[in-house]
Amino acid sequence: MNNVNLVGRLTKEPELRYSQSGKAVTRFTLAVNRKLSREKKQEAEKNNQPTADFIGCIAFGVNAETLANYISKGNQLAVTGHIQTGSYEKEGQRIYTTDVIIDNFTFIETKKSDNADKEEGYFPVDNKDVPF
Repeated sequence: MNNVNLVGRLTKEPELRYSQSGKAVTRFTLAVNRKLSREKKQEAEKNNQPTADFIGCIAFGVNAETLANYISKGNQLAVTGHIQTGSYEKEGQRIYTTDVIIDNFTFIETKKSDNADKEEGYFPVDNKDVPF
C-alpha cells in the first residue's frame, strides 16, 4: 500500500503551471517537523542539525488550481497522497526524484494580516457585552 499523510508548512509560494494538454500542475515543498522531544529538538537546533524534513509535493487538475490560489508560503496544510519516484538525465548524470502526489488536502492554518478579521466584518467582542 502506498499512502502518505503529512502535515507541514509551505516553504515558498506554490508554482502553478499548465501541461501542453492544458492540465494544471502545482509543485510545492512542505516542511514537516520530525517527531522529537523538546530536549532533542533544542539539542538538534543548537548543533545546527535539521528538525524538519522538506518534502516535494505535486498536485494536478482542480487540486492544483485550488492550492495555487489559496495557499502561500508559511501556510499549514495537511495532505494525503502517494509516493512517486522517477529519474531524469541532467548534464550526463542521472537524477532521482521522490515526490508526494496529492490526492486530498485540508487547509489547517493561514497567516492573516492583523486587519483581516476587520476587513471581513468581524470584530473582537468583550464577553461583558454579550447579553446572555
